[in-house]
Order: sequence, then C-alpha cells, then structure tokens
Amino acid sequence: MTALLEVRSLGIRFGGLQAVDSFHCRLNQGEIGGIIGPNGAGKTTIFNMLTGIYPPTAGEIFFRGENLVGRPIHGFTEHGIARTFQNIRLFKELSALDNIKIARHMKVKYGFFPGLFRTEAVSRRENELEEECLSILERLSLAQYARHKASGLPYGVQRRLEIARALATSPELLLLDEPAAGMNPQEVDQLSKTILWIRDEFKVTILLIEHHMQLVMGVCDHVTVVSFGKLLAEGKPDEVKVNPVVVEAYLGKGGKF
Repeated sequence: MTALLEVRSLGIRFGGLQAVDSFHCRLNQGEIGGIIGPNGAGKTTIFNMLTGIYPPTAGEIFFRGENLVGRPIHGFTEHGIARTFQNIRLFKELSALDNIKIARHMKVKYGFFPGLFRTEAVSRRENELEEECLSILERLSLAQYARHKASGLPYGVQRRLEIARALATSPELLLLDEPAAGMNPQEVDQLSKTILWIRDEFKVTILLIEHHMQLVMGVCDHVTVVSFGKLLAEGKPDEVKVNPVVVEAYLGKGGKF
C-alpha cells in the first residue's frame, strides 16, 4: 500500500545545532499517528517542516507519492495538509465564522474583476461559502459561537475552533500540535472522542503531537518517539509504552506509564 505520508531521513540544522536528524515516519490513509517525546525533542520543528514553514536541510516528504520539499507554505495547504498550533493562532478580533471563512476562501475560484464588482455569480458563491462554514461550525458543535469574537471564547472552544478552521481547507492530512494542552481530564476525554469522530466524519488522516499519554494511547494507531531530534522508537501504542528506552526518556529508570 502506498502511504499517504512518507517522511524519509528528514533533518534540519540551525547554525551549528542539528535540531532534527534522520527522522522518518509513514502514515496510511485513515490512520491516526502520534509523535511523542520530552520537551525540546524537536516535535514542533518536525511539524513545521511537514507544513513548509521550515525548509528541511536534508530528507524528503512524500505526500500521495509526491515530494513536497521545496514547495511554498501555501503549496502544502493546496495539496491537502492542514494544521493547528501549540499556541492557538486564531484571528482573535474576528468572529468564529470569519475565522472559518478565511480558511475556506482558498477553495474559492473567481477572478479579480468579478470579485471587485461583486457580480451575481460572486455573490451567489459567497452565500454558499457562508453556508459551508456554518455547516462546519455546526458539525463541531460551535454554531452557537458563530458571531462571537474569537478572543472572548472559552479556551476549550478556541481549541475546537482552530481545528474547525483547519478542516475548512478540506485537508486529507490534519496535523494537531498538542491539542490537549491546558485541558482538564474531562476535556481530554471528550477530545479523544472528538479526534476519532473527526477522522471518520471528515474522512481525514491525522498526525498529532501530544504529551498527554492517555490521549495518545487511546486514539493512535501508530506512535513515533523522538528525543533530542532523533527517532527513539516507533510502533503500536501498547508496544511503545512498555519500551524501556521510551520509559527511561520520559520517566527515568524504573519508571512506568
């Protein structure tokens, strides 16, 4: 089976620092993969390379069999890769609906002059766009916040809104950077169910970075462990959580998840 995402020998150097070295992973259509590791392991740097923010200094990123290394950031989005961020990056002064519309606009195709003069076709497409965005908010249980300014929303709702905005680009691969950060146990449990539901409802493959081991072990089909920019271990969640090298990296000798 051809992988949806296949990363080979990926690396990046910042001056004299080798931040990531020879990282690889493989993700098939419909799977949920996880990247875990201690703070400073290079996880977010890997995500930044997988979305075109950082150009790697070595390696290849194959998505649907095509090497995306060297593409601009918008090229990754156009190919079907979307992400959220460890620190929420919403347009805080805009409404929840407008946040979704901005992302959805990449799917709109009309020329400069029709847009400038707002022709009948443009007005019709804009109305359709709003309905599509409201539908996404409804599916993520966010419809009641559609006209609310993003900055005034509860933290957990902002997290969900950022996921909704990423889904508005109609991705095939969704990257979630620490989606459970700042959540209480009840919210984490609900997030686990939401991630599984998103995978099935939106027919999207998911790769996530997360420190919350309960979430990782509960939703991931495959887990990759990194430490100091290097791949430490990989395998199914039940295999990884008893791997002594992984346990020592997280908890020290004698630790147990």
